Amino acid sequence: MIIHISYLIIVAIFIKHREESRLLSCSLLSTIRKLTNTLLLSIILLMSCNALAIHMLDDDGFEQFVKKIETLQDSNPSEAYHFFQSVEKHLPVQSSLSITNQIVFYKLQSEVYLEQAQYDFVVKSASKGLELAKQLSSPSIVITELLYARGFAIESLGDLDAAQKEYRAGLEIAESLNNKKFIVTGLANLGALYYLTEKFDRAFIVLNDALALTKKFDDDETKGFIHAELGILYSYIGQEDKSMEFYQKSYEYYQKAGKNFYAYNSLRNIAINHSYKERYEEAIVIYKEIIENADKIGNIEVIAGVYTGMAWAQLKKADKDPEAAYQYMLIASQYAEQAQQHDIPLSHAIDKAYLLMEMERYQEALASSELAEQYIKEYQPGQYAQTVSKLNLWYLKAEIYFKLADYENAFLVQEKYASFALSLAGRSNFAELDEIRMRYESEQADLQKKILEQNESVQSLLLQETQHEIENKQLLVTVIAVLALILAWTLVKVISGQKQLFKVSNTDSLTGVANRRLLIDLGNKQFAHAKKSQEQLSILMLDVDDFKAVNDDYGHKIGDSVLKDIASIGHNCMRSYDKFGRVGGEEFMALLPNTSNEEAQQIAERLRLFIFEHRWGYELDRSVSVSIGVAHYDEERHQRFEQLLKSADVLLYQAKHTGKNKVCF
Repeated sequence: MIIHISYLIIVAIFIKHREESRLLSCSLLSTIRKLTNTLLLSIILLMSCNALAIHMLDDDGFEQFVKKIETLQDSNPSEAYHFFQSVEKHLPVQSSLSITNQIVFYKLQSEVYLEQAQYDFVVKSASKGLELAKQLSSPSIVITELLYARGFAIESLGDLDAAQKEYRAGLEIAESLNNKKFIVTGLANLGALYYLTEKFDRAFIVLNDALALTKKFDDDETKGFIHAELGILYSYIGQEDKSMEFYQKSYEYYQKAGKNFYAYNSLRNIAINHSYKERYEEAIVIYKEIIENADKIGNIEVIAGVYTGMAWAQLKKADKDPEAAYQYMLIASQYAEQAQQHDIPLSHAIDKAYLLMEMERYQEALASSELAEQYIKEYQPGQYAQTVSKLNLWYLKAEIYFKLADYENAFLVQEKYASFALSLAGRSNFAELDEIRMRYESEQADLQKKILEQNESVQSLLLQETQHEIENKQLLVTVIAVLALILAWTLVKVISGQKQLFKVSNTDSLTGVANRRLLIDLGNKQFAHAKKSQEQLSILMLDVDDFKAVNDDYGHKIGDSVLKDIASIGHNCMRSYDKFGRVGGEEFMALLPNTSNEEAQQIAERLRLFIFEHRWGYELDRSVSVSIGVAHYDEERHQRFEQLLKSADVLLYQAKHTGKNKVCF
């Protein structure tokens, strides 16, 4: 009773402070200082009821305590956190509970602190529980939960290798106990590590295996978790529509399970998806709902992300409000500064720099980007988020320098950007978006092939039974002939499917020309041949000028039509032994074997002119131009095909920034 009264006093004081903050326009930091005084009062009040709390946490009252914590976790994670803080400070846990209940206590403590992003405390708490667990005579699923909690905390602090060991250890125990819920959880944790480290093929396999396993038992929370992870994976590879389907399902499952904190996190992912698709008003509605419940959520990382998302939506919506966007970003900064998650300071500094650049506050944007560069010095290759951040940062800095008319620095940073981007192309674990999709389709085709082989085996068994049952030899021959035709047809379909798969895997799905995968493969082969035989080799890199304006003014459907026409023009301009294809987005490449620099310049100029003078034939009432960089193989400057690519890319950049609609060589 005393505990509940003290909490009512705390809540009342907190509400009062919230009202004061509105009336006096106090900053968030001022409110935090007031809350500190409130918490001091709560400690004094809770100390007065220490005896009652100790009684509640003996073995007889422990079950009631667990139910209270679990109820608070579902309805108000922030309150669960503060309640746990008060309990752990005043209770002699080791002396009042059995070993088993002590382990459960630390498991609950780890979960509560994890939901508040207090990762250092999670590691300490889970480690205490795991140390006690050594005294158990047999494995317990609570050990798995402790390992998963510690693994997630370690992952959030940046040590992905150590996190993987924790997840695997927990998964082994779950498998030994045949606990499907925590087998799925372990697979989802590993799948997340795979996409975080750019092993997208493994992530697809593991997460889809986990999804299939959820159909064998009924647990809405687990289904919510695996759907959330699949949503993130599909977002990483640019499949936003598919990603939204998984986010929506995740939200529905968490709602059914009564897991409010995780439901709000899925809502945040839905809002981010709306922003990606430029549905800013819909995103704002969701962000406002989450902000209204921020006190219950309590997780500063989630709240920082929500305020950052709100800032972008305010800046990008139709009736943009730059000042509101900036104020939201300042609030996000206050939360991001407190975050322990290792990528948050970096990503927030980049987000803030982008926003400042959009607001034309270039010097402030440059300062924020330089702060981000300090964080990125600890870059770890193979981590997707850090790879994207590094690319974003250098692209951003080049744009800022260009806006400041500091062209020398803009060019130097763009060179770093191009060099780093090209280095990713040859890395075994870095998958391009089209390649990822094709890889997954290939796996599905292999699965279909196995099914056909199983059907073939079944047909063979049926044939053996028929041989024993049918005495008429003529009928037996007829059955064999029919089965042979079926098997032959199946084989033809499999071979045809494999040929089609090979064709699709090397063809850009939008334009029908060669994709990046095929261009890089052919380029490496042609480069090796030119190097060995001393033959000439040239390449063209093309980029559509102001393509974003085409999409913004006429819509993505018209933009796609423009890309298709450019692909057709480029393909028709090439000679029979040249190869023209789409690298990605609005960028194209042409491989010109046995071609001098002068010939390559003529081809590039002819292609530029054809595109500029093309009559588009649909709603587009403007000309479209391209900028082209021409690079020629030089044995002293180019030791690898990637270096030749870099030369072409730098020349393309020069063409873009010295007037566009031109060829640079």
